[in-house]
Amino acid sequence: MYICARALQAVKTSRDTYKSIKVGIVANEFFGREVGGFGGFGWAARQVALLFNEHPELGFEAVFLNRTLPRAAGGGRVHNTPLITRGRGRLSDIPFVRAVSPDLLLMIDYRPGFRFFAGALPRTPIVVWVRDPRTPEDVRKIDTLRIPGAEGERPQGIDEIDCKSLGRIVRASRLLARRVLFAAQSTHLAGKVPGAYGVKAPEVYTLPNPLDLEPTGGSKSERPRVIFLGRHDPIKRPWLFAELAGRFPEVEFLLLGHNHFEGEGAWRPERLPPNVRLPGHLDGAEKSRLLSSAWMLVNTSIHESMGMSILEALSCETPVVSCQNPDEVVSRFGIYVGRWDGDGRASLPHFAEAVGRLLSDGEARARLGSEGRAWVNRTHNPERFLEAFRSLCVRAGVWKG
Repeated sequence: MYICARALQAVKTSRDTYKSIKVGIVANEFFGREVGGFGGFGWAARQVALLFNEHPELGFEAVFLNRTLPRAAGGGRVHNTPLITRGRGRLSDIPFVRAVSPDLLLMIDYRPGFRFFAGALPRTPIVVWVRDPRTPEDVRKIDTLRIPGAEGERPQGIDEIDCKSLGRIVRASRLLARRVLFAAQSTHLAGKVPGAYGVKAPEVYTLPNPLDLEPTGGSKSERPRVIFLGRHDPIKRPWLFAELAGRFPEVEFLLLGHNHFEGEGAWRPERLPPNVRLPGHLDGAEKSRLLSSAWMLVNTSIHESMGMSILEALSCETPVVSCQNPDEVVSRFGIYVGRWDGDGRASLPHFAEAVGRLLSDGEARARLGSEGRAWVNRTHNPERFLEAFRSLCVRAGVWKG
């Protein structure tokens, strides 16, 4: 990751008067098939660890903490970062975790299994990075989801996860004088904290994403190209993308990513239109190349907080068509087609109209892509992440201001 010299010097000045900070990154996945999958939580955990590992002069050291993966996962190291997972039992694992001795716990959102680390390290400050808090309203919306042709099956990956135990952690931490801070990747998520976690946060700070995906600098594809980026899980409703492709046979539709689930309740990419290609999961330069070449990204999810696919597409000057509009980002740098619950098929005429409009207006595509990239560069980048994270460390009492 590229970090400007000014940012490095600012951090070094503080570090000279204080020791390096060991950050325990608590997550349920780490952006790898063998370590929980390729979701947005894993992306965030990986990006933070890579930033700290590639720039030790920043004064941070990363260690991954997890309770759902077997101890052998990743061979004990992932993304050049130690991975501490479950062992023989909770009681025997507590001394092992305490020996790691993190100065701060950075929870990538919150899951019930994170309680173990809060209890094993009762005085270690916590920063909860709010990424996808699901309120009761969100849960009801997601519960309407059904897979076309499999209406009798409950889609996998949509069951409610009760995260209210975070409220108990916060209340117990007050008695222990342990600081628990909340920070969100986008502003609209702050209002969801009470409903999702059962606690009223005095303040929800901003912690942007350390996004470092660079466009290839090449031109858009000669043949019109529309791209989907994400898991092929039911919550993403990839069938809408496939059905949309059938309405534009002259356009290439790329369905990037793969399915986390198999069997009943999973979506299977069968009988796809001939203009749909499935490149699979891509990362790094190849993902950047395809995003940069696409004329637009289409997001069909029934629920998103601030989808990383949206931010990555905009960083590659690719406008977005979506039925989600977090912080009004899509309506600013693409076309928002409105909210559509259930299987989403009623949205197809609206998606088709929006895609057709952008396909026929190269000037609008270029303007939206350029403006979107400028916004992402200002808002989500390693420098802004570091500035916000250092401020949180000061508030948590683990770094001198």
